Amino acid sequence: MKALKKLFVAALALSLPLATLAQATEAAKPAEAAPAAAPAPAAKPAEETIKVTPYGFVLLNAYWDGNTLVNKDYPGQAAAAGTNEGGAFLMSARQSRIGMRLATSGENWTGAALTGVLEFDFKAGHLSTASTAWYNGVMRLRLAAMTATWKTPYGNWAVLAGQEYGLVNPLFAESLAWVADPLFWQAGNLWRRAPQIRLSYNGQFDAVGLSLAAAMLSPADAGTPVDNGFGNRSRTPNFEARGAVSVKAAPDISGTVGVGYHMQTRRYGYGTPDEKDVDGWMLGVDADLNLTQFLQVKGEYFTGEGADDTYNTIGSPAVQTAAPYQKVKSDGFWAQGIIKPLPQLWLTIGYGQAKADDGDLRAFVTPANQATTRYENSQLAGGVLVNAGKFWRFGVEAMQVTTKYLAAAGDPEQKATQIAVSSQLKF
Repeated sequence: MKALKKLFVAALALSLPLATLAQATEAAKPAEAAPAAAPAPAAKPAEETIKVTPYGFVLLNAYWDGNTLVNKDYPGQAAAAGTNEGGAFLMSARQSRIGMRLATSGENWTGAALTGVLEFDFKAGHLSTASTAWYNGVMRLRLAAMTATWKTPYGNWAVLAGQEYGLVNPLFAESLAWVADPLFWQAGNLWRRAPQIRLSYNGQFDAVGLSLAAAMLSPADAGTPVDNGFGNRSRTPNFEARGAVSVKAAPDISGTVGVGYHMQTRRYGYGTPDEKDVDGWMLGVDADLNLTQFLQVKGEYFTGEGADDTYNTIGSPAVQTAAPYQKVKSDGFWAQGIIKPLPQLWLTIGYGQAKADDGDLRAFVTPANQATTRYENSQLAGGVLVNAGKFWRFGVEAMQVTTKYLAAAGDPEQKATQIAVSSQLKF
């Protein structure tokens, strides 16, 4: 028995060093490497999209005309003697407007931010001359333009291509009654829309802003046919430029003053021995002043020669269409005050006048046509506008229009009035 115990102790003593050696050998083995993580998927590039933002308004107007207006829904001209005998009543939703603003996301190699606009209303006329077709206003294109803008540390440069407003006298008076056919149109308010290519710059220097623009526009005048008027025949675009300075003197006091110039060439007597190119021009000055939070004043002045019909003034045609191609000089202005005693209540009062040189007109308007050819037009307008919220406006406005006509003897003056009640839902 003692011998067996001695043998067990000897075996145990021999096994301890061997166990220690085995543990050391196991510890010396390198740790097994963990499996490599799968690579993260590559990030997808941002998707390029076009953001479309609809805008516009639904506008209803009710008009009461005193005496005869040439157009019953716009008091632009009191009818000539013999027809100025009665008024009218009508309602219209044709000035309602719908449009969309476009903005792209994503980069292009030019580095420009791209935006666009499409805009329509329903003032393109009617499908029939019957009174039953009055409600069925035909849609027309107002604006269709894209703009590429480059932002720099010293201001923004932009190129516009499409149909937009002209550069001369770009302001409009405040109104709900006369919008598509703007207030003071034919009474000092120049305006046009035309296909064009425009280069512009806008910079802000502390409280002073500077705006410069130059454009090449499609010709427009009273010539026919619609795609080949006198300006088209000259093969020369219209050219325009405008510069403006704006100042913000205080949170409620600011203003912008601009000067614009228009030049054009028309070809008369096309294909005849009397063929001649006639140049026309127009100069405009505009101002929009916020004098306090309670009062805004804005207005425009223009003068020109041989260009009235391009900018929708009263001289049409603005150039004698037969030799010697007499040009008609013209000038005009409008001004409006907007009194804002409350954000919800605005009061407007304004006056505008346009004159074509009666001597120039008499030089080529035949005596038979002088009784229906106007040489002066004025509008006196005022109203009460209610801002019922972000989306709804309504108001009551009134206007008196005075029209003076050429005549073989004397200058007969005709007057007419219009009262308008309007409701506008903006979106």
